Amino acid sequence: MVNKMVNTTRRELTPRQEAVLRAVEGFILEHGYGPTVRQLGRLVRLANPSAVFKHLGSLERKGYLRRERGELRVAGFPSALEARLRVPLAGVVPAGPAREAFEASGEAMDIPDWMLGRRRGNVFCIRVEGKSMIDAYIDDGDHVLLERTATTNPGEMVVAMLEDGSVTLKRLRRDDGRTFLVPENPAYQPIPADNLRILGRVIGVLRKY
Repeated sequence: MVNKMVNTTRRELTPRQEAVLRAVEGFILEHGYGPTVRQLGRLVRLANPSAVFKHLGSLERKGYLRRERGELRVAGFPSALEARLRVPLAGVVPAGPAREAFEASGEAMDIPDWMLGRRRGNVFCIRVEGKSMIDAYIDDGDHVLLERTATTNPGEMVVAMLEDGSVTLKRLRRDDGRTFLVPENPAYQPIPADNLRILGRVIGVLRKY
């Protein structure tokens, strides 16, 4: 019996194939599932479903896409294209007692662009110091990505500046008109923060083991 090996070595993509792959990747990031052929056709401006099928077949043969229970997936998702973008590193933010505001370090980090999605250009990175968010899987020394925003929803993790100018990383909670910054570690206490300024909301965590 002869074993037939499928060659899944990745090969160079044409510009159209790269556009299709990026469209699939972006759709999955936004919706949590793969696009239909017609949805993908609209994204890449291909009206003919056969043309979309052709590009999908080429991407599957080249090892970039796969089918899983009938659903389209990116092989090695989330970063099949391995494109990276530079994101400014703002400095150290405590995940513990709030302390004086961080300052821009002048440094930057290379971040996979799938982590940024449509937010690119509006994202910065911090390094966490402390363990008050350990139950949210954010540990001392982790790098956290944040989207710049002045408003967030209760339940989101944020970096906030308190009235005295100190900053901290916590989960935002509102109860009966009161605002609290809540740790994810029972060893720490919530911080009443009716007068605060939201600097950014957490969109990702980077960790080196």
